[in-house]
Amino acid sequence: MLIYTEENKGCKWGIWKMEETPELLLSQLTNKEDLIRFIDTTTSPARVLERIAVRVLLKTLLGEEKTISYQPSGKPYFEDRSVNISISHTKDYVAIILSQSPLLGIDIEYTSDRVKRIRSRFISDMEYIDPENETLHLLLHWSAKETMYKALSREKIDLKNNFHIKKFVPQNQGCFEAQETFTEDSLNFRIQYIVTDDYVVTYTL
Repeated sequence: MLIYTEENKGCKWGIWKMEETPELLLSQLTNKEDLIRFIDTTTSPARVLERIAVRVLLKTLLGEEKTISYQPSGKPYFEDRSVNISISHTKDYVAIILSQSPLLGIDIEYTSDRVKRIRSRFISDMEYIDPENETLHLLLHWSAKETMYKALSREKIDLKNNFHIKKFVPQNQGCFEAQETFTEDSLNFRIQYIVTDDYVVTYTL
């Protein structure tokens, strides 16, 4: 079920809640030979549902069907290079963003306190975490760094030491600034985010 779409400055993105069966989702597609091959070679029902839901969401956003190819790293792309794409999935949800921007990324994370247990893996001593809203603030940091990782698409990036989130106080939605120190360019990112009861989503373009 489509639950959110937005179009702004040549960018389109949306979120799909996976409530349907794979068979029902697959019935919404005409060009599905590659998906059928994927189903035949994949043992994970969750991965099958995610892959099909992504294609249905993509069709919804574009108004046409396009086949998604994947680089060895897992980064998605279109063979015709007509637009750049970033994909994310979490429990029950998939998200897609489309833009001409080469530094494109999106991440969706199901709300959970798991981030507290892995805090030391991605939060540096220089980064501010609101103690009164710790879980949400950590979740937005984690999601933002995943978004930046997808945008850069480089190997051997350290989320803790190469990505730096500038101080902000989380709201229901908004944006904050971040920087990477992995490349010589030390690129700056403007991270947009939305918070719901079930998930957070961050994206950059």
